[in-house]
Amino acid sequence: DEAVLMIPPGDVESPEVSIVIPAMNEEAVVSEFLDWCHEGIAKAGVVAEILIIDSSTDRTPDIALAKGARVLKTPCRGLGRAYQDATPVIRGKYVILGDADCTYDFREMEPFLQKFRAGHQFIMGSRFKGTIEDGAMPALHRFFGTPLTNFLLNLIYGSRFSDIHCGMRGITLAALKAMNIRSQSWEYASEMVVKSVRMSLDTVEVPVKFYKDRHG
Repeated sequence: DEAVLMIPPGDVESPEVSIVIPAMNEEAVVSEFLDWCHEGIAKAGVVAEILIIDSSTDRTPDIALAKGARVLKTPCRGLGRAYQDATPVIRGKYVILGDADCTYDFREMEPFLQKFRAGHQFIMGSRFKGTIEDGAMPALHRFFGTPLTNFLLNLIYGSRFSDIHCGMRGITLAALKAMNIRSQSWEYASEMVVKSVRMSLDTVEVPVKFYKDRHG
């Protein structure tokens, strides 16, 4: 059950940013997603590595390697565990997290970089401050569930998040290591938000674009 790191030909050296993405059977979309990442990296003018944490049974890891991503092959163990597996091999000072399914627009990474360089340690994407494509989020989540859980968390912790469930977020590597994520599955997302408040991280939000999952 050991994770195995695969390094692409022409791997970047000394990245400032690591884009860290769990993937499972995303061969239909991972190529386009990586094109988006490369476009975002070029627009931001930054040296960045893309690290795919992969537990696929399809061609996802081969495509990712061919497109210049590092691939950490792991058994399928859940999202939180994927980030735990990845943390020791992340090389960038700054880390941007998200999904491989082209629901978050990784062509727009520059705002995250600007916030990092301004000294922020935890950067939450906000779909509500950005744009949400029609059909991308169930109405119940969009107009009731997410606003309610935001309200409750902000009330309990005295925070001011507008979108605690957003999957695109940034954190410094130092803060990620100090956070010591314990959740094995999707609960890692809430654990991060709560710990960011408890740790008094310098936190800011940036608007993000959220698209429908075109590939199911």
